[in-house]
Amino acid sequence: EFSFNAAHPNADRIYKVVSMFKFDGKEGGNSGTPRPMAEGIRREVSGVELSVGMYEQYMNQLKVPQATGKPMVFEDVHVMATTSDFFQLVPYRWLAGSEKGALTQPNQVVLTQTQAEKYFPNLTPQQIVGKPLTYWDTTTVEVVGVVADLGPTTSFTSQQFVSLSTILQGAEAKKSFEEAWSSTNSSDEVYLRLNPKTNPQKLNQQINALSDKYSKEEMKKWGNFSRWHNLIALKDEHFATEYGGRNRHADRKILYALIGLGLFLLALAIINYVNLATAQVPQRAREIGVRKALGSPRGQLIGQFMGETAIVTMLACLLAYGWVLLFRTQFGTFLPEGIELYKNPGLTVAFMLLLIVVVSVLSGWYPSVLITRFQPTQVLRGQLTFSVGSRTFTLRKSLIVLQFAIAQAFIMGALIWHQQLRYALNADLGFDREAILTIQVPWKLLDNPAFKDKQFTLAQEMRRIPEISALSLGNPPLDQSFSSNNHKYKGKKGEIERNVYRKYVDSAYVGVYDMKLLAGRNLRPTDTISEYVVNEATVKAFGWSSPQEAIGKFLSEGGNNRLVPIVGVVKDFHTATFQQKIEPLALMSEKGNQHCFNIKLASRRPEDWQTAIQKIESVWKKTYSGAAFEYKFYDDMVEQFYERERTTASIINLATIVAILISCLGLFGVATYTAMQRTKEIGIRKVLGASVGSLVALLSKDFVVLVLISLVIAGPAAYYYMDQWLTDYAYRIQIEWWVFVATAAAAVLIAFLTVGYQAVRAALVNPVESLKSE
Repeated sequence: EFSFNAAHPNADRIYKVVSMFKFDGKEGGNSGTPRPMAEGIRREVSGVELSVGMYEQYMNQLKVPQATGKPMVFEDVHVMATTSDFFQLVPYRWLAGSEKGALTQPNQVVLTQTQAEKYFPNLTPQQIVGKPLTYWDTTTVEVVGVVADLGPTTSFTSQQFVSLSTILQGAEAKKSFEEAWSSTNSSDEVYLRLNPKTNPQKLNQQINALSDKYSKEEMKKWGNFSRWHNLIALKDEHFATEYGGRNRHADRKILYALIGLGLFLLALAIINYVNLATAQVPQRAREIGVRKALGSPRGQLIGQFMGETAIVTMLACLLAYGWVLLFRTQFGTFLPEGIELYKNPGLTVAFMLLLIVVVSVLSGWYPSVLITRFQPTQVLRGQLTFSVGSRTFTLRKSLIVLQFAIAQAFIMGALIWHQQLRYALNADLGFDREAILTIQVPWKLLDNPAFKDKQFTLAQEMRRIPEISALSLGNPPLDQSFSSNNHKYKGKKGEIERNVYRKYVDSAYVGVYDMKLLAGRNLRPTDTISEYVVNEATVKAFGWSSPQEAIGKFLSEGGNNRLVPIVGVVKDFHTATFQQKIEPLALMSEKGNQHCFNIKLASRRPEDWQTAIQKIESVWKKTYSGAAFEYKFYDDMVEQFYERERTTASIINLATIVAILISCLGLFGVATYTAMQRTKEIGIRKVLGASVGSLVALLSKDFVVLVLISLVIAGPAAYYYMDQWLTDYAYRIQIEWWVFVATAAAAVLIAFLTVGYQAVRAALVNPVESLKSE
């Protein structure tokens, strides 16, 4: 992820212009700019070497003419309209054609190698140059070049580039493009290459002044709204999640969190190795004593132990590499898309070697130095004494506390994360979502005159299906798309202006989702917007004291002076994830914007649903014979909203299990050492009448105390960080005391089971064996 755009030449001087907006004190970002921005900067702003506009275009179909007369057809095609300057900004390798003259004339297109092979299989790049393509059914463009694909770690992902003049043919199209300063679309992007001495902050001020110059007057009509522009360095563009855009972005916070997760687990493993290795020291004492007596120097002994550690680490690294390959195939959904395309064997090998060296040194240095401190005369006489740290709190005990503190923090974090996720998935959303499925009319058919208003005919046919209890056409309550605008209300206290979200629905919508009408009535069937049903948040935003008071009030939208009455108020319902507050919302009926079927099935038993779906599909195919029948149950749609949280929860679960296992191994090693050290003491106690139970309690209690000490460390840390994470949610759980009690109980139980095995084993040894003299 961190290698994105890093290899791009002049990356330190390339910036992307993005937009920021402010509605009612709430800020939002957009990766696009006004369409004339690139040309405006080129003409009026100093300090810029290149100003390149990139304008994504969509077409339902692209046709590749064939010798047979029947063209090859490709659907849902995206093409980038730009100028010849684009190829100076992004240095492609030309396989056919040349940068000079490319995209300088209307109806020219440049293809990447992958796209060229898709449209013209079995032809060389040189043979493809000059071939025609048909855009938008009537526009014929000529291929003037083929370029090699860029690597996978770039923000420039477009596959075909058409000359900007192609979409600006005609005076009306050109005028509309040049005057669109007040609108912003994420499909219209601008990249700049700055002069070496240009100050980006000062340049940003010039760009905002330019934007205000051409748009300020127009945007005053929008009321309580403001817009400004920022510059993002190309090396940071991949991480600019707040602006969105056509490309996949990565969240730096999540990446750093995952890196930290890996380092925590590695630290636990290193601590473990130190614990286990030092526990073995007494067993190897005679070997070391003999070697020292025979003249082995200290450095040789350290080298031997470090070498053993390096071999163990190398074997572990090879095993881990195999597990990584397995993980990528079995748990691919946890990984960023496109990771399979990124291959760098040299860097991977270098990283593995560095990992082996660092882990070997951190794991092996302390035990190897410790083992060489013994005096051979003492060892060979059997006078070995061995401790690390003070009697009350040794280094090994400190490491155990640290290990279990990390493991318990993971357990607490996982419990709290799952509580919040369960709350979001199961909480009352303010509408009924049981046994409801949605079907979206394919976008490519919406502009097709042959299918105009067909959804209304289809809706009437579906309502005749007995397995359907209700049906509505409109935007689903909770979905990824939204529309909003400023609305004004003129009352006795003056004019109030607020941003109000819109949902286009029909009169059946409130009934299908069983929304609670608090005052007034439902919408009436109408072709155009003539009345609103609003939510409680709208009532509060405009200062009305109750839902009843809102009935009969009039709102005007944006710069439009037309007044629309409020005829009803519904109880608040969620339109986005629990991270966002419920915003003012108006339901309105407009025939041209009703494209989604919301179908409530008559039965709530899943075994009955397949019959209903088959009947719905049958009537669908009669109306939209060439379109795929794709439906979603609303519960599945809600779960998709939290896909990232579910994936992260799975990763945390895995990390928690690994942390617990590693901590238990460390505890087991120290328990083994302790039991061995106290062998004679246990024998004496048994001779004096101590029971197995009392001996197990004696050996276990110290470790249970260590686990409780680790809880005191882990509890406040986990509470603080998880409480900070929960602040991202407008609707959240409260962290409860039982999370810490459950974690403590689980940790004590795990520790007791881990230590108990060694304790029981030591307690069952025959005291004659443990007390006999060697």
